[in-house]
Amino acid sequence: MKTSQNNNIDETAEKTEMPDVEEQEPESTEEKLQKEIDNLKKQLIDEKDSYLRLNAEFDNARKRAVKDHEEFIKYASEKLIQEFIDVFESLERGIENAKKADNKDKLIEGMELVYKKFKAVLEKNGLVPIKALGEKFDHNKHEAMMQTLTDECKEDTILEEFAKGYMLNGKVIRYSKVRVAKFETPIISKNLNGVSNLKESGNESEIETENEVK
Repeated sequence: MKTSQNNNIDETAEKTEMPDVEEQEPESTEEKLQKEIDNLKKQLIDEKDSYLRLNAEFDNARKRAVKDHEEFIKYASEKLIQEFIDVFESLERGIENAKKADNKDKLIEGMELVYKKFKAVLEKNGLVPIKALGEKFDHNKHEAMMQTLTDECKEDTILEEFAKGYMLNGKVIRYSKVRVAKFETPIISKNLNGVSNLKESGNESEIETENEVK
């Protein structure tokens, strides 16, 4: 009986044994290097394709930007020109009427109307004249063409405006050309003996210089 049982146990053990698994051979160093090379080649190709796409997109964007900029410059004044068309036509009609008109007052009235239209368009687009006469000299807005020695007003007061200045949306695009007041100073004169005397300049001896105010 013992022999029979032992045989049965051996047979059962043989039946429950796991089948043999084929062992894979480890990759050689050359194979590993070749795989890395292949991966790097693929990565390089992908990066190159990505670069070419980005470069093409950038070039197209640059061309569009240049074209848009050119179009903007070309038609930037379109709105302003449209507004001036009405003024231009009014001036044109005024000239035709002036040729036929015998009444000077009517001619002046027509010119004033055109002037008001012209001024309204300029102001609407941000153009305003710079205040000058009677104002304190400001080198950021005014350009001094002459100086006048006087004590009748504060120093650096603008006495005369030779040409109007203008600002466009807060930026000076033309400076006012002006004459500026300076305080009177004693004038040194020499008598017949060559001795220097101090002489006060009066209001009637107003002196104008061509020194520009710095």
